[in-house]
Amino acid sequence: MRLKIKNCSLLCNQGTAPYNEDAAGITPFGVWVLDGATGLNGKNIVSDESDARWYSQWWNNFLHENIYRSDSLKEIMLDGIRSIKEEYKELVEGKDVKKLDLPSSSIAIVKFRDDMIEYFLLGDCSFFYNDGERKIIKDRSICHLDDKVYDEMIRIPNLEKLSFNEIKARVMNTIIDNRMKKNTKDGYWILDFSEEAIENSIHGYIQVEDEMKIMLASDGFTCASDRYGILKEDELIYIAEKMGIEYIFNQVREFEEDDYKAIKMPRFKVMDDSTAVYVELYNKKEK
Repeated sequence: MRLKIKNCSLLCNQGTAPYNEDAAGITPFGVWVLDGATGLNGKNIVSDESDARWYSQWWNNFLHENIYRSDSLKEIMLDGIRSIKEEYKELVEGKDVKKLDLPSSSIAIVKFRDDMIEYFLLGDCSFFYNDGERKIIKDRSICHLDDKVYDEMIRIPNLEKLSFNEIKARVMNTIIDNRMKKNTKDGYWILDFSEEAIENSIHGYIQVEDEMKIMLASDGFTCASDRYGILKEDELIYIAEKMGIEYIFNQVREFEEDDYKAIKMPRFKVMDDSTAVYVELYNKKEK
């Protein structure tokens, strides 16, 4: 493998929820971020902590053990789906599990190959890269559905007098309607237990001529641009290179602390888990 890591950093910080449901990894063979989501019924069926944390940590461990393989990321992820589906089935045996109970996760992976990278995305995690020109790969389907909820929140009368939980309760029907669109052709594709989702992932390859800077991030990190508007999306990877991913994270937290009741910017969590990995690669060409 000719691609080598010259510099890297990883950030995975918990928000206001009791447990961090994000995960991330950096290895010589690839990098990834996961943004777990617990079922909307508020049940933890397979974990005493958080089903979403169980789910994202399962995949984090799986990728640490399998990212080295020569198979495509689609093949690796399909193997993972089949394995976790069997494990989950055993854990919930005899329990009444509905679609809204199921954990899921957004995910972005970049695998390092001989002189190229392979990428795989499901959900609303983002893939930024700079090979002389800054580019972004992201599925915005969930963002559009989320915007409907945010717009509904803004229209709630006397918003500033309500607690965060009261605001969320007022829009829960729309949140549930959106979640029921999970892994459907008219909705959005995300990592859960569906093999069909793997085939509907954003997947491809990019040649690395000399050097490339890449960044993967959860929506709790990219909200700096796509929700809060405090930084420009096409400048995030440049800022990460020059000032570090911690700078972006600090900007997000400062905004959230200033708007702790989520009045200026309605959202699902006061502070979401925030995760990003940044890697500088170079092509170690043979002489």
